[in-house]
Amino acid sequence: MKREIQTFIDAAEADEIQHFTVDTTAKDFEQDPDKAMAPLAAFIREQIGKDQLAQAELKLKDTAVSVRLEMSVLNLPLQDSKTIGKIMETDQEADINVYAVIETPDINVSGLRIDALAPADTYVAQAAVADQSLHDWLKLQIEKLQTAAANKAATDVKQPDEAPAAKKPAAKTTTRKTAKKAPAKKPAAKRTTKRTTTKKTK
Repeated sequence: MKREIQTFIDAAEADEIQHFTVDTTAKDFEQDPDKAMAPLAAFIREQIGKDQLAQAELKLKDTAVSVRLEMSVLNLPLQDSKTIGKIMETDQEADINVYAVIETPDINVSGLRIDALAPADTYVAQAAVADQSLHDWLKLQIEKLQTAAANKAATDVKQPDEAPAAKKPAAKTTTRKTAKKAPAKKPAAKRTTKRTTTKKTK
């Protein structure tokens, strides 16, 4: 399956793309990602058989996660199809490939991961191999999301309230024993001796 680059860009811009959407929960997706993605893979193969461009999306309704299968000429999401004209010669013909896309703020810094699974024709002709590639890819992305969730939970743990500031020990009261001074003794009264003069009589 091939397209001229410009023809592909025009079709993507005009949304001449066949769409398919399924909703599930994060729990169901993580428990059996292959089962969750099976309807998307079937839809994409059906559209390849009709030579139609297509996008199939799995929405995790209880999270901000979107997992998609998209047909494109380059590993860019369909929403960025304008950029393709800056990278490739628009008058050239290119193979249409099937890409796995996951979009969520927790997957990486850019919030998006896209990887090629197989050329469209191979995706149909070698379905088992393509499905195994998708299985391995999904497992890796789920592990990344679980790690991100665990790290977030660890950072969100409420820090214990700060212990009240320790009270300063009360100043030690020291009692000075004051020696009582003995009362000063009054100086003894000075004794005066009167001398008595006896007159002699003749």
